[in-house]
Amino acid sequence: MSALEVARLALLVGHLLGLAAIIGSFLLQLRRASGIQFGLIMIGAVVQLLTGFALVGVRRASDLDVIGPKIGVKIGIALIVFIAAAAALILQRRRRAAGSGDEPLRPLLYTAGIAAIADVVVAVFWR
Repeated sequence: MSALEVARLALLVGHLLGLAAIIGSFLLQLRRASGIQFGLIMIGAVVQLLTGFALVGVRRASDLDVIGPKIGVKIGIALIVFIAAAAALILQRRRRAAGSGDEPLRPLLYTAGIAAIADVVVAVFWR
């Protein structure tokens, strides 16, 4: 096994762990009435973006096929997850400082979670 293949597989594991952080946190918080936590979703979004870019680079360096439009769509979806998580964290800090609850932030939780699931669908079905 070449060094690039080991790097690709290690990045893929990291990419899947980032995905698990987003979707797992989303699913666990669906029934939560208050106290939504966006930190793990944000970490997962950053990991997804970084490992996703690195995976594309390693695939190109290894002369493996890269479907440009698919990668473009996946980056767009990953940015939606990242922006939703970042906005939620910022708004959550402001709301908590003002003594307000988290319930109005629930749409951002749904946006991040559903977009991450859509990213999985694109990854699996777009060949």
